[in-house]
Amino acid sequence: SAAEKSNILHLYSHGAKVRLTFDDCASQARLTGILNWLRKNNVQAIFFFTGTCMLAHPTYRTQLIRAHQLLGNHSFDHGDYSRMTSAQIYTEVRRHGSVLPTTSPKLCRPPYGAGAFSLRVYNALARAGCRPAFWTVDTRDWDGSSAATIIRRVQFGDRFTPRARAGGVILMHGTGPHTLEALPGVRRALMYWGLATFHLR
Repeated sequence: SAAEKSNILHLYSHGAKVRLTFDDCASQARLTGILNWLRKNNVQAIFFFTGTCMLAHPTYRTQLIRAHQLLGNHSFDHGDYSRMTSAQIYTEVRRHGSVLPTTSPKLCRPPYGAGAFSLRVYNALARAGCRPAFWTVDTRDWDGSSAATIIRRVQFGDRFTPRARAGGVILMHGTGPHTLEALPGVRRALMYWGLATFHLR
């Protein structure tokens, strides 16, 4: 339904605040930098890290929880849900305990966003105990885009993504080479439109 599509786009939150999200993984140095910036600016984000990332970095879950950040699920090894059976999707979600979501409701972001709005994937994720999660602004930071380009996409959008608006969800990646560098400008871009982010508890 249109209402449920809106829920998926906005991570089941329909207030005015914008949610920052980080996908895939991050080196320890990058994660520390991101967490320090979030703490300094009193921002709570959602980290959609993969199971392979969390397996390789067994302290990440504890670090995120201690920093009062939220954790979503982004599959075990970043497979394409649109090409998987329901049983395979269930396994991808449940395979590693460190990626059990701490959000409410429990959010699972399909890799590439594949199948996020399909009934088949929706039902498969429901059987695994989650709701699908998408985004409204795609910074495409993973491709090596400069900090200035990332900021511009958030502030003004481009032909591939709309600009940030109230209640939006910004997709970034812990692996983005200029993501950490862009964060202060992303915050200024939101302030340009009078938008606020979710605050730490």
